[in-house]
Amino acid sequence: MSPDPVKRAFLVVDDEPFVRMDLAELVRECGLEAYEAGSTSEALAVLERAAESFSGLITDVNMPGSRSGFVLANHVRVVWPHIRIIVVSAGRKPLTGELPADTAFIAKPWNQDALSAAIGGI
Repeated sequence: MSPDPVKRAFLVVDDEPFVRMDLAELVRECGLEAYEAGSTSEALAVLERAAESFSGLITDVNMPGSRSGFVLANHVRVVWPHIRIIVVSAGRKPLTGELPADTAFIAKPWNQDALSAAIGGI
C-alpha cells in the first residue's frame, strides 16, 4: 500500500512489533499517516517505491542485520533530504557526528510530549 500523496506520511522503523505499533499510533494521533517497517532493508524498499510521499521517518538505533538506525538516518538524509528524521533508542545516545544534521534524537522510554512535538514539527 502506498501513502496518500496529499496527506503527510511517516515511516516508522523498529524491529520490535509492539514498539513499532505504539510509535505508529502516536504518529496517527498527530494527524499523519503511518507506515511500518521492521528492518532497515524493509524501510529502504518502502522509500525507494514512494519516498516523495513521506515527510518523516522514525527509526530505532538497534536494528537486525548489518545496518543500524544511524546508517539508515544518514542514508535517508543524503538520498531523500526532504524527509525529517527522528531517531529513538534505549541503548545509547549518539556520539557527535553519528547523526545527520537536523535529526531529532529521543531516548526510550520516550516522553510522549517530546516525541509528539518532534513529529508535529514537520
